[in-house]
Amino acid sequence: MVQSKQTITTISVVSSAGLSALKFVVGIATGSLGLIAEGAHSLLDLLSTLITFIVVRVSSLPPDENHPYGHERAESLGALGGMILLAVTAIWILYQSIVKIVWHPEKPEITVWSFAIIIISLLVDLWRVRSLKKAAAHYKSASLESDAEHFGNDLLGSMAVLTGLFVIFLSRYINLPVWLVDRIDAIAALGVAFAAMKSFWNIGSQAIKSLMDNVPEDLIPRLNALIEQEAGVIPNTVVTKIRYVGNLPHVEVVIGINRELNFEKAHQLTEKIEHSISKDLGSDAQVIVHAEPTAASNEPYSVTVRAIADRLGLRIHNLHVYLVDEKVCLELDMEISSHLHLSEAHRSSERLEKALIAEFKAPVTVNVHLEPLNEKAQKATQNEQLTAEVQQIIHSINDQIILDNVLTVKEGLVLTIKLPLEDSSPLIEAHAIMSNLERKIRSKIDNIVKVHVDPEPISKKS
Repeated sequence: MVQSKQTITTISVVSSAGLSALKFVVGIATGSLGLIAEGAHSLLDLLSTLITFIVVRVSSLPPDENHPYGHERAESLGALGGMILLAVTAIWILYQSIVKIVWHPEKPEITVWSFAIIIISLLVDLWRVRSLKKAAAHYKSASLESDAEHFGNDLLGSMAVLTGLFVIFLSRYINLPVWLVDRIDAIAALGVAFAAMKSFWNIGSQAIKSLMDNVPEDLIPRLNALIEQEAGVIPNTVVTKIRYVGNLPHVEVVIGINRELNFEKAHQLTEKIEHSISKDLGSDAQVIVHAEPTAASNEPYSVTVRAIADRLGLRIHNLHVYLVDEKVCLELDMEISSHLHLSEAHRSSERLEKALIAEFKAPVTVNVHLEPLNEKAQKATQNEQLTAEVQQIIHSINDQIILDNVLTVKEGLVLTIKLPLEDSSPLIEAHAIMSNLERKIRSKIDNIVKVHVDPEPISKKS
């Protein structure tokens, strides 16, 4: 069972306070710099653990208006603050050790309490390292992981002090060099200082990397390669940014997509990319993907023309593209509001022409047919006698034609007919038949505004 972060840090605070007091008392009573150094180190552990206790509570706060990414960075700040205190203490211990080794060598008094406090410290640190590592892995906590490594390095310092005390104890029964016996305690204190500096370097550098949004060098290239595998993403257009707030990855991706993709397909593509990244980084990854319509190197001419028209907010249809040697010829119909004057409508067509000429690398000519756009419902009437007359004329052209509707509008007649065709007919042939039929109908019936020809595969009628 994994204890809560608050429980772990509370126990760590209490044990650090107790050990610090005992080491100071015994160290001062016996004159052992090693124990005093361990006491100072434990006091620093207490301050570091208190900082951890605070930042753990702060980091667990939910996101708010001022902290949209949450408060997880508090753990890195806490780890950095604790490591700065550790560096200061390590420098003090280092200075005192050098003074005793070089100028004032002195053998401390050894008692049973000297050994007892170090052994107790070792056992407590072993328990703390085990508990903190387990909790850090479970909660993905940078501050708990920092404390675990810190106390792991403390074990090295405690072992150095224990070794120094044991050498002094042996000197009572074994003839050891005086220079070694008088300096071994200070040398052990050096071990404490070096252990503290090791913790400062390892944990402090990790905290700085976290605060500076440092990520592994291969992470972004790997994610970019993963994203470019998705169909619809244009190569070499992916820009990925990632930051870790605590252990929670926040990913922002910009991709170039084919301009022929509609909004729905673009959304589906971004969702697939989000799923792929979450699968790679973990289900808790926060991923945002922004799609930018981009011209691909092999983009069809028709896609380019429609993309430019969409960008300008213009509606086109009946687009035809012709290649004459190295020249591109474009012919298209553009729907313009019927309420505009010709000069106003023509300005819109000129905007489209200029944009297309600027977009194409090859020489291009553009011919635009302006077609009034009926944006509102038109009043229409139906007449049975007129319908019968039209039916008779149409049957004289082709008795297979089905007259679906005859409407009379202000401008004239609107016919809707169904034309049965073989379902295996190529579409281009079917369109030619429909166009030819429309011409014949217009030649026999005056005042026609529009002929809607709906081709019906014969197989559907069976």
